[in-house]
Amino acid sequence: MDLNLLRTFVSVYETGSLTSTARALFVTQPSVSHSLARLRAEFADELFVRSGGRMRPTALADEIFPDCREALGRLESLTERSRSFDPATSTRRFRLCLSDLGELGFLPEVLRHLAEAAPGVDLDVVPMDIAEVAEWLERGTVDAAIASWPLAGGFESLLLKRERYVGLLHRDFPLAGTGTLSMEEFLAAGHVEVARSTGHQAAEERMEELGITRRTRVRVRHFSVLPQIISESGLMAIVPESMAAGWIGSWPLQLVDLPFDVEPIEVRLHLPQQGRRTPALDWFGSMLRNALITEPLGKL
Repeated sequence: MDLNLLRTFVSVYETGSLTSTARALFVTQPSVSHSLARLRAEFADELFVRSGGRMRPTALADEIFPDCREALGRLESLTERSRSFDPATSTRRFRLCLSDLGELGFLPEVLRHLAEAAPGVDLDVVPMDIAEVAEWLERGTVDAAIASWPLAGGFESLLLKRERYVGLLHRDFPLAGTGTLSMEEFLAAGHVEVARSTGHQAAEERMEELGITRRTRVRVRHFSVLPQIISESGLMAIVPESMAAGWIGSWPLQLVDLPFDVEPIEVRLHLPQQGRRTPALDWFGSMLRNALITEPLGKL
């Protein structure tokens, strides 16, 4: 089968949209429609039917998709491995999956290294969804990911830093005379909870193990909104220490130890398996390592 037909089938299946497929493959929508017509003739099946504004796969499309995606990945990998990669002249676009904390903490250094070594290369930052990122890496939706939660799969995984969680409070939060946060104060406070999709869920799981139920007043999807929310509301949040420490100088905030133990987390750079990487992906992974692993990791 024509490789472009495979690309079209896989993209329509994953996006449910002819328009999105055309955009992803850099072709016109009529070209996608023509390719879909050829696929339907090839398989003697509709493959996709329009329903609720999306292209829904037929039973046959569901059956053949895993094999088609695997075949496409192997063919594209073979094609890419036969090509050399010159970062100085490349105009490729890479995709890096990050949480908003990752954007704040890692993205500036990555962009600096890109500008120096590969001025024509572009970068798409894909928002973190920890439940999906392993599959994204597996199927090539993203080229690398930085996550604070373990990923299932045979990915190359490099430790960037170890991190502990602390409480983030307003500077005038009324603590007891000891100056530490007691369990009673923790339970009485109103909390801002950050979505687990960011990959920061260790504290939540630890509280579930201990039977601790906090009073969640607000749920948000990003850590970056916390300084203003907590400065203006008097609520508190559980946050990674190193990033929150940078907020103290600009906002009326304080960090305190949590009144229960949480295992430190490991923030890791995840790359596709060695055997599935192309020269371009090898370079991208090497660039990320050089940008983000600058010195030996110290103890907590």
